[in-house]
Amino acid sequence: MHKDGQKDGISRRDVLKISVSAGLTLAAGAGFSEALAAVGARPTAQRPEAAKAHFLKSNNCSQAILESYAPSFGITPEMAGKLATGFAGGMAAGHQCGAVTAAYMVLGLAYGPKERKVFGKMEEFNREFKARHRELGCSQLLGIDMSTREGIKQAKRKGYFTTRCPEYVKTAGELLEKMLA
Repeated sequence: MHKDGQKDGISRRDVLKISVSAGLTLAAGAGFSEALAAVGARPTAQRPEAAKAHFLKSNNCSQAILESYAPSFGITPEMAGKLATGFAGGMAAGHQCGAVTAAYMVLGLAYGPKERKVFGKMEEFNREFKARHRELGCSQLLGIDMSTREGIKQAKRKGYFTTRCPEYVKTAGELLEKMLA
């Protein structure tokens, strides 16, 4: 809850409006993109660049992706940021890149809760991300052990947070745009 007494997220009334609008749009034969547009959430080619810019301000790759895409699914950027916090830096252990993990969350929002459909989209995302960058893991992408403080300092010294990581965020956004269209 916020200091002004407002709750995080959206109201039930807004959820109903969004659901009815999106449902009618889909029932009329429109695609997912048109349904998003009908509720005021437009997937645009600007989101990957916006996510990259967000990353350059925050240095949190998972937040940069989820905050850029979650509003299309009725989740506020603030709530998305809270959700994605712990996934940056390969879940603070150098594992899966936070931009990749956040992209999985977006795919879940778009295609869930059917695992078969979501997992297929994740496999497609992984294939395309690896085709561009060869790896999915934070430590592997940067060639540094990101599970240690020294590794994080080294990545910062080498400028990876302003050169390499923003490109991984942008790639995740570009792939999402393609997959959500």
